[in-house]
Parts: sequence; C-alpha cells; structure tokens
Amino acid sequence: MSKSKKMKSEKRMFLSFILNFIFTIFEFIGGLLTGSIALMSDSVHDFGDSISIGVAIFLEKKSKQKPDFKYTYGYYRFSLLGGLISSIILIIGSTLIIYRAIERLFNPEPLLNPQLLIIFAVIGVIINGLAAYNASKGTSANEKVISLHLLEDVFGWVALLITSILINIFDIHILDVLLSLLFSVYIIIHVFRNLKSIMEVFLEKAPSKPKISKIKEILLDIEDVLDIHHIHYWSLEGSIPIITLHAVVTENKSAEEIHKIQNQIHEALKNIGIEHSTVQIEFSGLDCFGKDCDNIELNASNHHHHH
Repeated sequence: MSKSKKMKSEKRMFLSFILNFIFTIFEFIGGLLTGSIALMSDSVHDFGDSISIGVAIFLEKKSKQKPDFKYTYGYYRFSLLGGLISSIILIIGSTLIIYRAIERLFNPEPLLNPQLLIIFAVIGVIINGLAAYNASKGTSANEKVISLHLLEDVFGWVALLITSILINIFDIHILDVLLSLLFSVYIIIHVFRNLKSIMEVFLEKAPSKPKISKIKEILLDIEDVLDIHHIHYWSLEGSIPIITLHAVVTENKSAEEIHKIQNQIHEALKNIGIEHSTVQIEFSGLDCFGKDCDNIELNASNHHHHH
C-alpha cells in the first residue's frame, strides 16, 4: 500500500471513530430528552462500536509496519485481527439489540416525546450516512467491518425515523421493535459473511482468483517448463496473495537459462496479480524433497498450508 493510501486509510478510520464517539453522547442525551429506550440502548451499542473502531485503528496502524525478524511477512494480519474483533463485538451488540427488541415486543413502552425523536432521527441519518460513506471507501478487511458498523447505525436511524413518524401519526409503538429486529438480523447476516472471509484467510485457504488450475496452465505454457507441483498458495490479509512452488525444467540447462526461466515464472505470476512468489527449480528424473510434493487434487477444497 502506498504512503498516500495508508494516510487516507488512517484518516478515514479516525474520522469514523470521532463521529461515532461524539454521536454516542448525542444519542444518550437524545434518549434522556425523548424517553426513548431504543435510543438509550443504541447509545450503549454505539459506545461498543466506538471501542471496536478504536481497537481497529490501532491494529490497522500496526499492520503497516515493515517486516522484521519477529514477523517476517510483515504485520498485515494485524488488520485481519482488528476485523475479527470488530465482527465479534458487532455480533454481540446486535444480539443484545435483538434481545432487547423481543423484550419490548411483549412489553411496549410509549415514548415521552416522539416529536423531538423525529429531529434526532433526521440528524442521525445524515451524520451516520456521511460516516458510513466515508468508511465505505476503504479496502482493507478492517475498514470493511467498520463500514458495516456504521451501515448498521444508518439502518437503525432510518428505522427510528420511520418509526417516530408513524408513532406520531398512528401511535403504533410496536413498529419500533419490528424495524429494530429487521435491521439487526440483516447486519448479523452480513457480518457472518465477512467473518467467514476473515477466517478463511486465517486458515490459509487458497484465494479464489486466480485459481490454482489457471496458475498451472499459465506456467506450463512457458518454454522448457515440464511440470509445476508442490504448490502452496495463500493470502496475507485477503488481498495480498503469496505462492511457493516447484517447477520442473528440461535437463542440461545452464545457470543463465535456469535464471531466465525463473524470471519468466515470476513475471507470469506478477501478471496475474501474484507479486510475492518463491520458485524452486528442479530437473526431470530427480526426487522432490518434501512429504507433500505430489500434485494436489485441483477439484478438492483448496485448504493448504505453506512451509
């Protein structure tokens, strides 16, 4: 990631944190003035969001550190850790909202000042909408989870706005509960999808694109490359693919020719988006050292571990 992109990422996340924290206080005051339990509980939920975003900012910054002898691949996966923590907090927070909404479903509580709640809801939709739009520009796993945090808030405020209008017109307080349940379930589904992607990277699942079969096909088109095996293919944090492989070449090649073939393999991999590659050259007829040197089943699940 370039220095300018790094700065933009940090600024986006810090702005999201500031807006979310300030708005938590705003919600709490709004809950006191309107008597809205939904608003008060959402302020608690947003406080949890602020904590998770703060943790995510720290880990995102940590992930930009250069490789060292402790973490030879760098600190990229700290960003994933931030995404994991944020996802867990978001699931817990949404679950608590659902629990509270179900309680209110059986014990409806009228608002003290539904007219004032409309004003708070309009401001909430605008501010949280801007914050969510700002966070949606991010590309890291961390920023995507934060974007989901803020998207949840937008849905919540839209639900609150619609509910407050309907309560003012029809005095139907149960709508608040139903809409809260709807957006909470929607967000949880999306968080689980994002959590699944994060866990796949932690478990070193092979990236879906380009597929291993396509990689082999491209490399076998290189002159004098007879076979490609012992492939280990994973990602550091979801967008940085890494591959190690053995390439069998024809015999009696000079050091200069081997170097040329190796460069062609690296260049071919770079052309399909894999810039970090380790290639071991072998000659036909020689044994491959390693307990998993055999070709993998390309139609099987691609969960492989590097060595």
